[in-house]
Amino acid sequence: MSATVSIYAQTLDTDALKSFSPSTVREVFEICRYVKLTAPQQIKLAEAIDSENEEFVSLIAADNGVMSVKTRNRMRKLRDNALASILDQEQLAQYYRGVYDAEANAEGISIADRLQKKYDLTDQNWKFIRIAFYKIGLESRVIRKLMADTPKKAEAAIARLREEQLKTIEEKGGIRVNPDMTVVYIREFKPEALRKE
Repeated sequence: MSATVSIYAQTLDTDALKSFSPSTVREVFEICRYVKLTAPQQIKLAEAIDSENEEFVSLIAADNGVMSVKTRNRMRKLRDNALASILDQEQLAQYYRGVYDAEANAEGISIADRLQKKYDLTDQNWKFIRIAFYKIGLESRVIRKLMADTPKKAEAAIARLREEQLKTIEEKGGIRVNPDMTVVYIREFKPEALRKE
């Protein structure tokens, strides 16, 4: 019988990880809180984290106890490479959505608040704007992370995403948010225009 700990609906296989140090298990949990991983994936991740930790100690010692920009970048690259080699594409996307969620939500709220105040928008339009800009912020961060080696394709995908999300504001709320962040009313808000998605 496997002992498990579940928080945020994600499960950490403590039996599979019992041979690893508590700090390594904690690092594995910090990833598993955003994405469900199998026991073999968790073991591979723990092994990669142990390897990262050894390199970290070596690099810090070489820099006289200071973390240089070069060391920080090296450690980030090691983690990104480990995740990319252990998680599948869907798991990676889900992980980065979890990582960037709070930041994207704050961005969506900030934009919606600013536009509502400037244009005296309804609470319903605030909601449409917040959701659209949250999705733009979240998915664009994920796209940039997953497509870092093809920035032109990433920016094209982000442009399509942005266009699609801005169109939902227009369809649902009767307002257009222009690229320069001005708002134009194109029709009166009609609650019956809303449809379940």
